[in-house]
Amino acid sequence: MLVTKTVKIEFANSEWRAVECIQDLRKAAKSASLNLYSKYDVRIELPRIVNDTLVVMDIRIPEEIAETFSIGNHLRGVSAYLMKYCDGRYNDAVVGNRILKYIVIPVPESDDIQIPMVQRFSLISEMAELLKNSDSMTNDKIARIIAIMHE
Repeated sequence: MLVTKTVKIEFANSEWRAVECIQDLRKAAKSASLNLYSKYDVRIELPRIVNDTLVVMDIRIPEEIAETFSIGNHLRGVSAYLMKYCDGRYNDAVVGNRILKYIVIPVPESDDIQIPMVQRFSLISEMAELLKNSDSMTNDKIARIIAIMHE
């Protein structure tokens, strides 16, 4: 049995956006996945964009090693690929010794999950975008959302 963990990918340097580098991140994940699959039977799906601002990837880990499997440590191959095969494009993205941050998106423990966590983050991001505008149409949308939330 495999345990699925959804991981958010960000650059350590906050000036860099993972969305803008998705093609290189996909190549790097593909390269790293071969090593992890052969050593640990861990499967990495290619990174995907969620709501134009968030890059996530699913990692499927065998249940017997899921509790002790250090995702950040084992995904060093992604960073190594970016530094080695991308002609120095990511040298400015390095902060300390890190180029990427991996944040595991927590999954609620209840069985009656109605909205997956990744979609929840996407909805929060969309709401934040609405709050940036102040025209009447946007204000009406925000008022409707608040009314639904109160119900």
